[in-house]
Amino acid sequence: MSYAAIPEGAVLVGVENWPAAAESVSWAAEQAYRGGRDVGLVHVVSATTLETPPGFRAGAASEPEQAHGSVVLASAERYAEHRLDALSGVSGFAGYRRPEVTTSQQIGSVIPALVAASGHASLLVLGSRGRGPIGSWILGSVSRSVVEDSRCPVVVLCPGSGGVGRGVLVGIDGTSDSIPALEFAFDQADQRNLPVTVLYCYRAGSTERPDADRVLVAECVAGLRERYPDLHPHLRIQAGSLGHALAEQAQTMHMVVVAGGGAVANHLLDHAHSVVVTVPTTYSRAGTTPPAPAM
Repeated sequence: MSYAAIPEGAVLVGVENWPAAAESVSWAAEQAYRGGRDVGLVHVVSATTLETPPGFRAGAASEPEQAHGSVVLASAERYAEHRLDALSGVSGFAGYRRPEVTTSQQIGSVIPALVAASGHASLLVLGSRGRGPIGSWILGSVSRSVVEDSRCPVVVLCPGSGGVGRGVLVGIDGTSDSIPALEFAFDQADQRNLPVTVLYCYRAGSTERPDADRVLVAECVAGLRERYPDLHPHLRIQAGSLGHALAEQAQTMHMVVVAGGGAVANHLLDHAHSVVVTVPTTYSRAGTTPPAPAM
């Protein structure tokens, strides 16, 4: 697979079909503008693995599938350009560099293709088809697997998110695994001028924990307070399950952020009504400096 057409550090969108991916493309275009990134649109065409008729090569996508993929990408690209044109007229984006839009059609299995593409991206944006038995299976077979192995943060636009919430919520466990998620959440809150809430949960029935946990949480965010002096994070400490608490409180948030993979992330993908972002525990923004804004 080749991703040469996609600029390094782009905000990447997995485009399965059109217009189903319109919300994901719109969100990615705005995020790319905010972060000084470009937009990459990726469509994966499944390779033929069954017995093939004469004239077809095993392991290759059929011409109709590739033609359909080209139409899907062309539609997504036009929409992304239209969205960026609209954003360029918004005063809040004055002086920002207008992102470029590139497309890439890959042949192979969806999950490995998206995971490989994540190694070239600053963000990977996916959409959810909804809940219920079918929706849950699709989310589990694609989004969960990508979240587990992605090399960059993954944004999943869960059903009902709509971006109407106010604030960024980040869940932490008090270990160093939470630091990348904390950094991402603070950066997003700063970019979007939104309040940020840090949530930590301790096991119900523990004795004399809250005071010690407050110190632990305060230590986790101390460096970020200095880096983002205009943010005034709200620290929330409570007993119970972190996954359940995040899903419940996410209803009033624009975005909920958590470390990638694991039970907490999976619970959010199934139950949150917001933009869900999972951040790999090994992720670092170092070396992914975006292009300079236009002057």
